[in-house]
Amino acid sequence: MAAAAAAMAAALVLASAASAQEPPASAEADVSMAFMSDRRFADDLTAALRAGDLRTALALLEARPDIAGLAAGVRLRAELLARLERSSEALGLLEGHLTQDSNDAVARFQVAEIHFVARRDSSASLAYRLALAGRLDPLRRQLIQERLAAIDARRRLRLSFSVAMAPDSNINGATSASTIDLYGLPFVLSDDARRRSGVAASLGMSVERRQPLLERYALVAGAAVSLLDAPNRTFDQSQIGLFAGPEMRVGRHGRVALAATYRDIDFGGEDLETWWGLQLTGQGYADAQTRWDGAIRLDRIDNRRAAESSGLAYGAQVNRTRYLGPAELWRASLVFNTHDLAASEAGYREGYLAVGRLFPLPFATLAYVEPYGRMRNFTEHSSAFGVRREDREFGINLRISKRDWTFRNAFPYVQAILSRSSSNVALGRYSRQRIEFGLTREF
Repeated sequence: MAAAAAAMAAALVLASAASAQEPPASAEADVSMAFMSDRRFADDLTAALRAGDLRTALALLEARPDIAGLAAGVRLRAELLARLERSSEALGLLEGHLTQDSNDAVARFQVAEIHFVARRDSSASLAYRLALAGRLDPLRRQLIQERLAAIDARRRLRLSFSVAMAPDSNINGATSASTIDLYGLPFVLSDDARRRSGVAASLGMSVERRQPLLERYALVAGAAVSLLDAPNRTFDQSQIGLFAGPEMRVGRHGRVALAATYRDIDFGGEDLETWWGLQLTGQGYADAQTRWDGAIRLDRIDNRRAAESSGLAYGAQVNRTRYLGPAELWRASLVFNTHDLAASEAGYREGYLAVGRLFPLPFATLAYVEPYGRMRNFTEHSSAFGVRREDREFGINLRISKRDWTFRNAFPYVQAILSRSSSNVALGRYSRQRIEFGLTREF
């Protein structure tokens, strides 16, 4: 590092000098003094770096905010912080810088390196892909390919954790209708059936274990748990999901996996449904900047409360992610599902389409905006409502994270969801607004 850092120190001073305007003749003495001061700073910084005295080098750099604020200064300061085991500060500094200079691929590469060393492989892979979409030198590009290969090889154990609070939950996504017609008769809806507000808290955890079997094959197993504590116990939710099955590597970074799945869902503190099934998933890259993910699944549903809601569910989904640069990407998702249930009039087909965009905003924030549309058509005429029900929902998700704030290497976020649903049945007409404050981290 010493030689590279010394060269960077000299480049910092040159960049600082180059950014200055040509001074008037009367200021020649001041310019000379400033040049000598910059020269001393460069000499002292270079000496500290060559001697491996990182604390002194960092103190010298932070004493010159005019130089530390340059792109090269930010990168050097982040490198020093990381080597001094202050990776949270280094991440916050780099992420904040990237919202101001979204084309700095080297800074995104540094973010990836910090995650890679900490074995946060999903975060590292994303950062490496974003860096590849920018302007990088051939050496770093080659190193990224080696890092991605290393991530694939060591992908043994992954853990993730998320926690969030929603002050105005409308947790049941309930109707805003006050009455509905059932079997041709009007009924007044209770408060429990209508939309509610209040503070809701959610917790999510997942673990995945991958055991290599042969050069291209592995056995993968995992579990996920989600808990939702709503204002009224009636709407408390919990889920536990398990999966296990073989995985095959395709090409350098592609994978195909077949897994047996199990999911148990509780609602209101009591059993609701149990799902057993099979899922075929795959991922691959059309090129260094384009990722494809897909899944096909078949499940058997056992509804503990209503036998007519038991049956089969099957569907498919595909996602495309296009990395545009060190801080930007596009993502599109398309999902189709069918519920073939015991009561034919309870079965339905649904489709979901979303297109999202990640981009930087002022004040060191990063935003992800995703408008979406969802349709659900029931397959049979409803004896209760007197029509074949058709629902439509349109909405937008907005997620903003403050990139120069970190808590144990996790970035806090705020997410807003605005949606409006229409239906030929009064029960399916409502508007929904939800704001969520959360924190997510992968280990």
